[in-house]
Amino acid sequence: MIHVGVDLHQRFCYMTALDSRGRQLNAQAVPNEAAALQAYFRQFRKPVQVAVEACSFWPAFRAAVGQQVEVRLVHSLRVKAIAAAKLKNDRVDSATLAHLLRCDLLPQAWMADEETRGLRQQVRLRATLVRQRTRLKNQVHAILHQQGLRHRFTDLFGRAGRQWLQQAPLPAVAQKAVSTYVELIDHFNLQIEQQDRAVQQFTRSEERAKWLMTIPGIGAYSAMMLLAEIGTIKRFANKRALSNYAGLVPWVRESADKRRSGGITRVGSPWLRWIMVEAAQTAVRTSPAVAGYFQRLSRRKHRNVAIVAVAHKLLVAVWALLQHGECFEEGNFK
Repeated sequence: MIHVGVDLHQRFCYMTALDSRGRQLNAQAVPNEAAALQAYFRQFRKPVQVAVEACSFWPAFRAAVGQQVEVRLVHSLRVKAIAAAKLKNDRVDSATLAHLLRCDLLPQAWMADEETRGLRQQVRLRATLVRQRTRLKNQVHAILHQQGLRHRFTDLFGRAGRQWLQQAPLPAVAQKAVSTYVELIDHFNLQIEQQDRAVQQFTRSEERAKWLMTIPGIGAYSAMMLLAEIGTIKRFANKRALSNYAGLVPWVRESADKRRSGGITRVGSPWLRWIMVEAAQTAVRTSPAVAGYFQRLSRRKHRNVAIVAVAHKLLVAVWALLQHGECFEEGNFK
């Protein structure tokens, strides 16, 4: 068996190949092109294992090398903890991956299938569009603030608010900027509406999404985001594993009789953590049971801490529903 550690970059990757006894066969940079990568691996007459750190380029790398090698995706954060070094460069990193792969010491990461990766791109596209639209709206508010103008509209970009914007006493340059921002906002609105139609179509055909929408605070888009970020629920052995993946558990430092804990770890999927906090905000407003739990907790803790606690409970309900088919029960929030 040949063990190859790969340090991926945008234009090339640095590879270190070891045999089963740990002897280095070669170490070189290879262009990130399908022909060059396939030619590199064809030189080995034995089966090849490849270790690649999780990054945005790994799906293209895996597709380029084809089925002639076994690719293992490595958990980047954990491998840094195992192999911390003062000297760090491409050669050292690839050699470290190769040695850890040979000794079977690599913490593997889950390799999402093509369907899940496509679903993630779709939900993240909508989130990005909404965030960009929000930035444009903030620019309009900033111009009004600079000119000392105030408005009384709940939605400045509704029909009445837009009429007011057109008549607002703004200098010519500021008026031009506001008009440009409003035109861009309209363009983003059209794109977001298209994404919303795709989300509705998805939830109508996906049974798991319908289940998730029975949980307070989770709508069509939230359900789609959850399925995209979680992937297969079977990879999480228990509810704590899913909570860890979302970064919604407190960090703990314990040694002998000393124990310290703090806020949530924020390690894992930022998208999953974000959507659960959004769902918690909605659930607090719409579900009496969740609102009661939140109010009791907020008497003792900061509001943000209480929201995170609600998000964690909702995520546990998500795990139970997807893993065991258990429906949400309001009694869980007593």
